[in-house]
Amino acid sequence: MRVVLLVLKFGLLAILYFFILRVFYFILTDLRRVSARGGPRPAGQQAVCGAELVVTESNDPSVRPGEIIKLGAETRLGRGRHNHIKLTDAFVSHDHMQIIFKQGKFFLEDLHSINGTYINGVRVKEPVPLSHGDAIRIAGVTFKFVRWEYEVE
Repeated sequence: MRVVLLVLKFGLLAILYFFILRVFYFILTDLRRVSARGGPRPAGQQAVCGAELVVTESNDPSVRPGEIIKLGAETRLGRGRHNHIKLTDAFVSHDHMQIIFKQGKFFLEDLHSINGTYINGVRVKEPVPLSHGDAIRIAGVTFKFVRWEYEVE
């Protein structure tokens, strides 16, 4: 009987330590992910003031609702490591889409992805200018395009 209680005691202790280590692991990975997005831009991406993507819905663990992603002169999204915004959803292509700033506007271009990119529920087939408040959906993730600079039309 004593041996059983001793085994249960150490088993419970092991489970408790495992739980604490998992919590620290998730905290550290989350901090790394946030610092990578909020820190310096990857090489080749110039900062552009006044626009960001806000995650409104997400089934992808790599981005969470409420997360804000600043946009650069060229911002690429996909599963590939070279993308500025990396998603892990299996329905996201390696090179899924890009947002480019040119002529004072942001344009979204689908990079021939298999499952497509949608703006306000309509599939994108060619580069489309983005407007403040546009909903961009890729697989199980929806972003809201926010442009808080004055736009001249």
